Amino acid sequence: MNQKISVNAKSLQYGFLAGARRIEEKKDYINELNVFPVPDGDTGTNMTLTITAAAKEVANIKEPTFANVTKAMSTGSLRGARGNSGVILSQLIRGLCKELEGKEEVTIEDIAKAFNRAVVTAYKAVMKPKEGTILTVAKGLSDKASELSTTNKSLLDFATEVLAYGREVLNQTPEMLPVLKEAGVVDSGGEGLMTILEGAYDALTGKVTYDFSNGFDGGASDGKPAPDASGLKLTNSVGIDRKEIDTSHIKYGYCTEFIIMIEKEYNKEIEKEFKSYLESIGDSLVVVSDDEIVKVHVHTNHPGLAFERGLTYGSLTSMKVDNMREEHREKVIMEAEKMAALQAEEKENEQKEAVKEVTAPVSYTHLRAHETLANL
Repeated sequence: MNQKISVNAKSLQYGFLAGARRIEEKKDYINELNVFPVPDGDTGTNMTLTITAAAKEVANIKEPTFANVTKAMSTGSLRGARGNSGVILSQLIRGLCKELEGKEEVTIEDIAKAFNRAVVTAYKAVMKPKEGTILTVAKGLSDKASELSTTNKSLLDFATEVLAYGREVLNQTPEMLPVLKEAGVVDSGGEGLMTILEGAYDALTGKVTYDFSNGFDGGASDGKPAPDASGLKLTNSVGIDRKEIDTSHIKYGYCTEFIIMIEKEYNKEIEKEFKSYLESIGDSLVVVSDDEIVKVHVHTNHPGLAFERGLTYGSLTSMKVDNMREEHREKVIMEAEKMAALQAEEKENEQKEAVKEVTAPVSYTHLRAHETLANL
């Protein structure tokens, strides 16, 4: 039997905040990996906004318990969820929190059960789960955690092996989704999930330290460079030529999100009908009910129809519509401008070096040689 381990509420709070800080640091890199389900380049931003909404609430807890930390993690991430990846992340967090909310002390078995519940919750929220995504990576983490949960490994060894396996699964995602293989990248949502967990791991093992005493926005590191557990370095580009990415497969062009503040009857049967309607006008559907709110994410050509149906159940808030084709075009333009600027800078540097060579002072030895030749 595994001994009790020192994952208390304060550790959970600190690890969650550190994970949120890590993905905030790497969001631009994760954005560049984003080619699925649509190449709009915002996965890192959406996952960061999602977890940051929760992190701000979690950081304000002065006397952490599993009950108040998990509640802040769950409700904050759902209300702040952005995009397909953000809503799925919020459901992974929600499932994890449901398993841990009543705990006072935690074992490796508890962590494994929490991972499993996180995966079950996330898969249930997605109408048509696709393998090769963040869901696959989460399932891999859960499977490995369950496998190791009955061993006598230390917490450190357990966490190290689980995260290493998560990376292995992430590296296999291009073999599961042709669009990833074509672009030569791993799944962006899976990268985001691993980034969060590795950030938490590095903070809890002391590789990086943060001070969140002034809240999440004021949380600064101790100055040590954040380790990149993926072995990948942040660069201006991951080598994707977005001009070559075909957007003709985008059947539904508007990423539509909103929260329904439930004011009328809303039960499982009504939710089923609501989901069926949304599926008839779009795809990439994620609908999550939690207490008195319903979070909706759908890609559709008719955002107004989704809003109208949502209004039949209550008032709407946090309404957002993004034109995904336009986002892709803007990303292409930005990358072209960035490349042009880099090329201009390189050319300018080359010209400066050329000028230096022409105007370089002639050495005394060379001058004497010229004088000797002149006197011959």
